Amino acid sequence: MTTALYTVFHLNLAFSSIEEHQHSEVIQKCYWPLLQIAQDIPIGIEMTAYTLEGIHAVAPEWVTEFKALLALGKCELIASGDSQIIGPLIPAEVNRANLILGQDYYQKMLGIKPAIAYINEQAVSAGLLDIYLDAGFEAVVVEWDNPFSHNPDWQPEFLERPQSLISASGRSIKVIWNHAIAFQKFQRYVHGELTEEDYLQYLLKVLKQGTMAFPVYGSDAEIFDFRPGRYQTEASQISGEWQRIKQLFNSIKKIPEYRWEYPSKLLSLWQPSAPLRLTNAQHPVSVKKQAKYNLCRWGLSGRNDLLLNTQCFQRLAKLKSVSSDKEWRDLCRLWASDLRTHLTQNRYDALKLRCVASQRPHFTPWQPAKDILIRYDEARRRLHIQTPKIHLSLNGNRGLAIDSLAFASQAFESVIGTLSHGHFDHISYGADFYTNHLLLERFRDRDRVTDLNRVEYQLSEQDGCLVIYCHQSLKIGGITKWFKLDGEKLHTGIYFESCQRPEASVRLGFMTLLDCEQRAWYQTRLGGDQDEFFQITEDMDQGEAVSSIVSSASALGATNGAISLGSQSSGITISWNPEDCAALPMISSKKINNQYLNRLWFSLAEADETLKSGGHLLNFALCITPTMRPCHV
Repeated sequence: MTTALYTVFHLNLAFSSIEEHQHSEVIQKCYWPLLQIAQDIPIGIEMTAYTLEGIHAVAPEWVTEFKALLALGKCELIASGDSQIIGPLIPAEVNRANLILGQDYYQKMLGIKPAIAYINEQAVSAGLLDIYLDAGFEAVVVEWDNPFSHNPDWQPEFLERPQSLISASGRSIKVIWNHAIAFQKFQRYVHGELTEEDYLQYLLKVLKQGTMAFPVYGSDAEIFDFRPGRYQTEASQISGEWQRIKQLFNSIKKIPEYRWEYPSKLLSLWQPSAPLRLTNAQHPVSVKKQAKYNLCRWGLSGRNDLLLNTQCFQRLAKLKSVSSDKEWRDLCRLWASDLRTHLTQNRYDALKLRCVASQRPHFTPWQPAKDILIRYDEARRRLHIQTPKIHLSLNGNRGLAIDSLAFASQAFESVIGTLSHGHFDHISYGADFYTNHLLLERFRDRDRVTDLNRVEYQLSEQDGCLVIYCHQSLKIGGITKWFKLDGEKLHTGIYFESCQRPEASVRLGFMTLLDCEQRAWYQTRLGGDQDEFFQITEDMDQGEAVSSIVSSASALGATNGAISLGSQSSGITISWNPEDCAALPMISSKKINNQYLNRLWFSLAEADETLKSGGHLLNFALCITPTMRPCHV
């Protein structure tokens, strides 16, 4: 039995660090050599409609040649969509439009609609798989390394042939594996760091007896005989790399134990079996390569990711069901991942992003109401408010952090609040764990800025509802924190007097569960049409730094602007409007002796190697309501 080796070369003219005037050079140096290899070796080629359109604009003869090779069965097109967008960060209707627009353009230009899709940036959730199923795809290309490392029940043998993945709705879709270690090893060979003998020895090592299929390559085509200019470590003088690829492929072709195969042909190796669950509570979204490639990369860093994503949500809200394909296409392209990483200054300037400064919240004088009891404990500087629906206690010594919050529908049992110093009998957790505060960790200044300071509260009114607010002057400028009580809804937010994004991680809206006897559960939407429920079973901390330059490990897309968090049967639902601020929630759960510290918060900015100075800081407001653990889980 021979092992089927396969490739999926990813073509991307939207590459963040490539200028438009370089497209011709990329096509000449990277895309033409790829078609020449396809004359002799079966290969998969994946590209967005945007890239296909860009190639056609500069080199229509390349598209003609590619179409001819497809017709002759010399190579295979793998779908991507109209644009390379990060599905778990984007609402379902946009993900759906992106796939449909892509398929329509492939049909128009190449006469085919692929049945296999390469998931953009390999960022995938169970809910996103439903979108691909609804779009008619038989299989998706997904990275193996991360989900395998996050699912201890997976067997190494699952890599040896195509499997099935289970979607959020319970359906299954076939998966063809990509392999980060394998494609990085291939890149090292092509870049001259390994000899051909070294690489062939690697194949002998990883291809166990019984392996039916193995992914040799599944990444960028623009990094061979060309350098996109992302890193200072990139070589300046390069040549002959596509020749090295051709030489290796021909050498492998002569080895009797191997055969080159198209990705679609691998589906004949698939066998019915229980579908694999791709994600879990600790890793609700699977991504590619190392930990720095997490959702924060496209949501909270870059040149101005927060504002750009917010304006995408604003544009989505204006689209109606009768909107034209062009409007949907423009939105998909504004949501493209490459506008959020190593974007050149010229391409960023072309976006013409503008942030309209918001006004400080305006409140009217408070008119006392008979059904609202307000009591201030002067000695402890605690403000206690009781309405028929909410009991709320705020800490005047700590920036009006929430001491406790309880709702009538939950028998006024406090769900969130502050766990005071000494609650956990462990020196590493000998601190106060507050609720609803602001925390910045400034990179250049190497300090922390919080709003946990002594403040004077003021009472006011808005739309007939009681409002409590306070002002503070911080190192980053003035802020106003406010609360509005409306039935069983507690609205709260922070207004920033300065709209300049500081060089810091900016986290706020912390929610600390008061029940420490159980692990938390949470429920949110991750690019699909339905919420995904997760019961946490192990320690996790999405806000934990990956390295000295990558400030967070992950985040949640929460693509409908809502997330629920709780323990046992009770919890809260937190909702916000991404059209005002596309903040991303993060969750942590830590076991401390026989107790658990369960928290959620929101981030407006995080650091990685794509972060540039500048950018905007947006005001953030959220609404807290009571909820119960879903009865079906």
